[in-house]
Amino acid sequence: MHLLLKTNASKILSRSESSMKLVISALSLSLLLPSLSAAQQLASNQGAEQREGIIETVVVTGRRSEQNLNQLIGAAGQVSAEQLQLIGHAHINESAARIPGVWLSRGNGQELLAAVRSPVFTGAGSCAEILTTEDGLPTRPTGMCNVNQLFEVNSEQASGLEIWRGPGTVFYGSNAMHGVINSLSPVIQRNYLSLESGSHDYNRVKLGWRQQRGNHTWQIAANGVTDKGFKDDAGFDQQKLSLKHSWSGSELNSDTHLSLVNLNQETAGYIKVKDSYKDSAAWKANPNPEAFRDGQAMRLSSRISGATSAGDQWQITPYVRKSEMTFLQHYLPGQPEEKNGQTSAGIQSSYQTSLATDVSLWLGTDVEWASMWVEEFQANALGVANNVRFQGQHYDFDVDSQQIALFANLEWQLSDQLTTEMGLRYEYLNYDYQNNMLSGTTRDDGSACNSADGSCRYYRPDNRSDSTNNLNFHLGADYSFSNTLSAYARLASAYRAPQINEIYRLQREQVVSDIQPEELDSIEVGLRYRRDSLAAEFNIYSMDKEQVIIKDSSGFVVSNGETSHRGIELQLSYAINPAWQIAAAGNWAKHLYEQNSLINGASINGNDIDTAPRTQGSAQLLFTPSETLSAELEWVYLGDYYLDPANAHQYAGHDVLNLSVQQRYQQWDLRLRVTNLTDERIADRADFGFGSYRYFVGEGRGVLAEVKRYF
Repeated sequence: MHLLLKTNASKILSRSESSMKLVISALSLSLLLPSLSAAQQLASNQGAEQREGIIETVVVTGRRSEQNLNQLIGAAGQVSAEQLQLIGHAHINESAARIPGVWLSRGNGQELLAAVRSPVFTGAGSCAEILTTEDGLPTRPTGMCNVNQLFEVNSEQASGLEIWRGPGTVFYGSNAMHGVINSLSPVIQRNYLSLESGSHDYNRVKLGWRQQRGNHTWQIAANGVTDKGFKDDAGFDQQKLSLKHSWSGSELNSDTHLSLVNLNQETAGYIKVKDSYKDSAAWKANPNPEAFRDGQAMRLSSRISGATSAGDQWQITPYVRKSEMTFLQHYLPGQPEEKNGQTSAGIQSSYQTSLATDVSLWLGTDVEWASMWVEEFQANALGVANNVRFQGQHYDFDVDSQQIALFANLEWQLSDQLTTEMGLRYEYLNYDYQNNMLSGTTRDDGSACNSADGSCRYYRPDNRSDSTNNLNFHLGADYSFSNTLSAYARLASAYRAPQINEIYRLQREQVVSDIQPEELDSIEVGLRYRRDSLAAEFNIYSMDKEQVIIKDSSGFVVSNGETSHRGIELQLSYAINPAWQIAAAGNWAKHLYEQNSLINGASINGNDIDTAPRTQGSAQLLFTPSETLSAELEWVYLGDYYLDPANAHQYAGHDVLNLSVQQRYQQWDLRLRVTNLTDERIADRADFGFGSYRYFVGEGRGVLAEVKRYF
């Protein structure tokens, strides 16, 4: 496994023959040539609207309410509803690639591991490094995240995707360490039905319906997909449903959202042996056809907002959530099956008032209750020599949690050019743990294992309660040099509470008290330029983490790790003329171990964290010759990275080209998307573990066509 937050990277790069690339590129351009003559006919006011859109971009993630991106004290990337429609992603990583410093590494099917100003994280609590939300509401309770939980969000029909990079604001608490991935729930503008079909027996249907009567609005956004999979025995079926009701009154507004998700997936395991992803015989092989993942999730929330006679703004959001998941841990000896679930409820609230004409204050309280459970059972016997991983029940426990947070955020506009912001959040979290098995390190029947002291690998603590108290803050300023140029600076801290799988799902020789909350300190500066058709943003950040929860060289979970994270990010968009626009996002980063842990007798202090490429980025060339036709060519780049903490094995990185073409008619939309245009042999992710290179193979060339009918 991996010595810090991940165990998955590799050494991959495949190149198709030059002649094939030229042929495909020529065919791609031929799709655009018939419309070149129409380029000059695009109305000049359309170009003005595009420039206006660049300047007036609005994000909601920082404060759970609208903010002008030009004045944001922090870094947030956005993929708009229009961009999401053109991309039409089958996996959310296809859309997130447009934001600098972000890598949502795709596993098999809908699985992923996330990186935001960070390495790719793996392990029981790795998902807690980055907060996942929908409309600002966390999709899971604190203490029970899952690395694959983004499949529980209807991102396929979202009205936008926003990713806050770096520690979250004080409107967010635990888990908003390296960033916040916030999907904006669907907003249907026109009723539609769409059908899609593509490579590898991929088929998807999407429905959008909206009706308004008086001050009531009802909405349905639903989609279902079946995919046989690029690899053998590796398909999935998935259904998502978003039901919304909005009501606008003279003094109150309410937005109610019910989200339902189901996933049934056949999971493909790693293929092994160095460069095996380039081998035609091994490329599509699935060494674990028995692996699977089944998950269901439900969330219901109602955001009620209003204003006082004095003009103060307030909102309160009660919510309930429920999820269950069953999957085979095919990556572990014995392949134990895990089942987990949670039922949770809570209330988010905030109140905004003006202390003076140039001073605004937000006060808020977040309260949450959760009931969580975890079971692990191994059906396979491994033999006497390895019976510390015994056949039978490994874990069966329940955890009830109570959480309360108080926060305050102050914005003071000192002058027309200078705005400052400061915030503070206090959060208390309590776990009540109940073990439903025999405590200790015995087998499930109380017998000893075949080890020197008779102990088995798995340790189950006695019933207990544990609590954490944490503070985080931010302090920042934004200065406008002119109407087109501004700069910001931000100092912030963040933390994450230990996950229940980290402190109660232990191994022998571990104790609960060894696991403490992680802490992070961050400083960043940014420069933004907006003028006419050009928008550019440049960010520099430095972050240091302590009490990092890692696996040490003996394979035990401890929380004494230290890491550092330094990076530079650049994002720009330029409208060359009304018909042509180019966009690019890129970053350089250095993520290092800052601890004296040993691997094979050697210190890893100063080594690169595994699965942490120094460079990555993307670029898009958009051609819009008319109001009804658009085409986009995209380049996605991933630099080389190390596969292990010792930095002894490496993956060379890769480049991928994608093409999207969309033709719009009055009642119809036609869309064609070609992924991995040149059919590169790549690994979506690679690592080195248990003495072997291991690869999650990236898909080859894929073609998907969509027909959408408005009604």
